[in-house]
Amino acid sequence: MMVEFVGPKVELGISSVDLRADITNLYSLGGLFPEGTVEDFVADDDKCSFKVTGGVSVHLVMDSSSHSGSVILKMNTVAPTPVKFSLEVIAEDTEGGCSCYFRSDADVNPFTRIMVEPALKALFDEISKGMKAKYPLNL
Repeated sequence: MMVEFVGPKVELGISSVDLRADITNLYSLGGLFPEGTVEDFVADDDKCSFKVTGGVSVHLVMDSSSHSGSVILKMNTVAPTPVKFSLEVIAEDTEGGCSCYFRSDADVNPFTRIMVEPALKALFDEISKGMKAKYPLNL
């Protein structure tokens, strides 16, 4: 069963074009996680992996097929990640920079959802805080 998870929308002081350039370099993606939220972050050209503190290891590969409209980054989990999900970063330009949020489609059963939902929500909240810290609005 596919379940959609959506993170909080944040206002950033960077254009969506510049944000795309920054986060599609997966080496810099690790810098968006606040201290202590993930361990063992490893990146190469189109893949990254990390362990959510107190949780599971996540292995993601970039999906270059679908950069449509406001989706500036899409990644999909690969083995050995136990739950299959996609991760999208969606951004739209605003007067001061861009408005951005994370979206995920996860293939989970009702039992797995109970376990996955709080972890994904917490991860999205933490990355959103990291993005606000890295790209503050200059109003």
